[in-house]
Amino acid sequence: MEKTKTKIWLGLGSYLLASVSPVAIATADDAENTLTGRQGPILVADQGGEGGQGGERGAHRKGGEGGEGGEGGERGAGARPETDDVSYLTQLGLVRGHLNVGFDLYQQGAVKAAKTHMKHPGDELYADLKPAFAARGVAGFADQLQKLASLVEKEAPISAVKSAYSELESAIEAAAKGAASPDVKTRLEVAEHLVRTAAEEYAVGVKDGKVVNAHEYQDALGFVRIAKKTVTAADADSKADAEALERAKAQFEGIESAWPGVVAPKTVDADASLIYGAADWIEIAAMKAR
Repeated sequence: MEKTKTKIWLGLGSYLLASVSPVAIATADDAENTLTGRQGPILVADQGGEGGQGGERGAHRKGGEGGEGGEGGERGAGARPETDDVSYLTQLGLVRGHLNVGFDLYQQGAVKAAKTHMKHPGDELYADLKPAFAARGVAGFADQLQKLASLVEKEAPISAVKSAYSELESAIEAAAKGAASPDVKTRLEVAEHLVRTAAEEYAVGVKDGKVVNAHEYQDALGFVRIAKKTVTAADADSKADAEALERAKAQFEGIESAWPGVVAPKTVDADASLIYGAADWIEIAAMKAR
């Protein structure tokens, strides 16, 4: 997988850290929305003009882009899944993202593509999580992961694959309980890391409006789907948290057009800057949460 990625940072001047611009409304194309399964208008954040467009963030910003496509969850210096809940839940989210699009592709008959996504978590991501499982006193899900990958590799009936996928999801959910029950701030931080990693993948998969790497395009979709689930599952117990969640949810509406479907088209009307911008706005929302 290509390791060099172009990061396009939108104009988010320092004043944005104090306040978030109103959300502007744009009209989506008639194509079905692949994140929500519905049609209609989407929301995009007002990017606040041209200020600060050239400012790539420093090397110490939640760095550590391990694995393919920055799939280290953009952990901060010293932040490890053994002890850091955001890092741990982000890593689990990356696994879930691969599995999500893999299962979706299998259901749609794109078996060859599904195989690569089902195999990837075991090859690249699971090993990094094993020390965290031990440190947190939870069982891993190696057996369930292998079972699903094996069934997909053998091109088993969809009913068997669906059952194995459900079992694996339950095992991952049990492993996630090794972290403290995530508050709104934690959920938003996890979502931001997932969306930013999705932007990195999308930058590899899409060049000048052409899908040049379908796997990376699909990875990005899977990570954003899991990020959205992470946010929508949150319950706000304060006005600040409620406002932060609404701001974050608006960003998912704004980037849905980047994926016309899970099966990659030849061209798209989006680029990675759209997704990087959403990650920045979710990061700001996390700062506003209590």
